Amino acid sequence: MPDLFVKCREFVSSNRRRASTDLFQKVFGRPLPPRNSGSRVLNNGQQMLQFGSNDYLGIADHPVVHNAFVEAADEFGPAAPMGSRLLTGTTRLHLAIEEELAAFKETEAALVFSAGAMATMGVVSSLFGRDDLLLIDERAHASLHLGAQASRATVRVFRHNDLGHLEDLLRRNVDRRPVGVVVDGVCSMHGDVAPFQELRALKATYHFRLIVDDAHGTGVFGPQGKGTAFEFATSDVVDLHLGTFSKAFGTIGGFVCGPNDVITFLRYNCPTFIFTKAMPAAIAAATRAALRLVQEADAARETLWENARYLRSRLQGTEFSVGPTESPITPLVARGEEALRWCARLDSLGICTAAVTYPAVPLGTSLLRLTPTAAHSKADIDRLVEALRIVRAGDILGRLLPA
Repeated sequence: MPDLFVKCREFVSSNRRRASTDLFQKVFGRPLPPRNSGSRVLNNGQQMLQFGSNDYLGIADHPVVHNAFVEAADEFGPAAPMGSRLLTGTTRLHLAIEEELAAFKETEAALVFSAGAMATMGVVSSLFGRDDLLLIDERAHASLHLGAQASRATVRVFRHNDLGHLEDLLRRNVDRRPVGVVVDGVCSMHGDVAPFQELRALKATYHFRLIVDDAHGTGVFGPQGKGTAFEFATSDVVDLHLGTFSKAFGTIGGFVCGPNDVITFLRYNCPTFIFTKAMPAAIAAATRAALRLVQEADAARETLWENARYLRSRLQGTEFSVGPTESPITPLVARGEEALRWCARLDSLGICTAAVTYPAVPLGTSLLRLTPTAAHSKADIDRLVEALRIVRAGDILGRLLPA
């Protein structure tokens, strides 16, 4: 009988992996220090610049967030409540954060999850049924695609931000099934933004439901950091707002905001909400504090955007190919596993970054995702760019020297 684990051995022993196992382990298996948020981290006694974090507003270690966590942990314990939300896992802190999230996103209700991927996978998989048509952007987050696969819906994938392709799929819905369109507000790898105005026009014609995962947009775009749809005055076109607390909020967890009846349906039908332990009350308290800070963080948001623009301007004229970003996410696109080598070399120069390879990006490519935050200075960015120049010069020299 064929062995279930044969695929695992093939993965490990493939030529692509065999040639760079040490590099993969060095980049993806590196232990990080206890605190790796903010602009700097201390690693084995060495202070490193941090450009691989999603702590966009620099509030992960904010004393208000920290104190809220400690006070709730003192009251409830570090991991309580010890049950699922529908049994013994709902506290006043969960209800408070859900009420404030709904107001933040200007919706009727909200639901919080223990992790961002649990929100996205669970909502998509439970909301769509066998009689529905699910149209999803090819570059939507992997958790959304997993949710689509787990649903019983007919699933069609449209080219990234290609609304001509999306409209063609909508036209083919001749049997008039209920339709939902699923997109990211901000593409997590390349940093470009969903075309909300064009989606509004399509929705007026085809009357689908629009579900937006704004993991990288919430806290960063829009008034008070409400998100990408609010940035473009199109929040009315979004039917469900998905997101995570692990980016601008600096904590952990996920959420969905929308109409009362939909949130109630999900509360009693979403498996990733029902069949798992509730978010710890201490995390709910910290996240609630972070939500308030996010709404008051206009100055930090402006600094974040200034730093993002400055980094892109400093990268002009270098040998790096910068992806088509419209957000602080700054992707350096590379061939093969080149970005992994850049990441390892930057580590040795005292700069922590995030390398991405297949399956998060197409096979045969890799990407170095740089994330400036509100905690960085212009001098930090100058140091990063100088280190990148050193890394790139080493690449060029390596190609010129004989093997």
